[in-house]
Amino acid sequence: MNDLNKKLILSFLIVFFLGMAALFTLYEATQSKMQNLSVKSSVPSFELTNFNGNVFTDDNFTDKITILSFVFTSCPDACPIMSENFSILQERFKDFDSIQFVSITVDPEYDSNDILKAFSEKYSNGNNWYFLRGEIDYISTLSDEGFFLSASNLPAGHSTRFVLIDKQKNIRKYYEGMDDAAIMELQNDIVFLIKEKI
Repeated sequence: MNDLNKKLILSFLIVFFLGMAALFTLYEATQSKMQNLSVKSSVPSFELTNFNGNVFTDDNFTDKITILSFVFTSCPDACPIMSENFSILQERFKDFDSIQFVSITVDPEYDSNDILKAFSEKYSNGNNWYFLRGEIDYISTLSDEGFFLSASNLPAGHSTRFVLIDKQKNIRKYYEGMDDAAIMELQNDIVFLIKEKI
């Protein structure tokens, strides 16, 4: 075997093993992501109304990737940041019909349908973001026992975390709604769920 053939074989082996290493790394990363996005719980049954008066239930989560938050329109600090981050995500995924956003007010006494409509017009740039309301006791229980988010001393004591829900109505992960790094992580996880094969 001449030197040229030896070099060709050596080059082939190097490329082969590098390729195998890359595939293994990709597999490990995928497995890690799947474990990181393992099912936490199923979405609770609920019924609320959108600001336009339409009933919205947990059935609206079926076949949709949903990002959910609890906010209130007169919130002076956290909610504007959370809603702006929702708006950014909504714009980034505007071409995906399988994605929706849901914000539930924790101050339904103040947040009338008209006020929620105005809030929607301020932050939402599409028809896939729902602003829901219901009785305060019902919402408190829904947040605390249904989505496992703090609901003490509402409205000010609401959770600032976002909830990622898959197409099978499973809660997959929570994210701090005011943290840029968490929002980037959420964006990446949404992409993963879009590509996920069930």
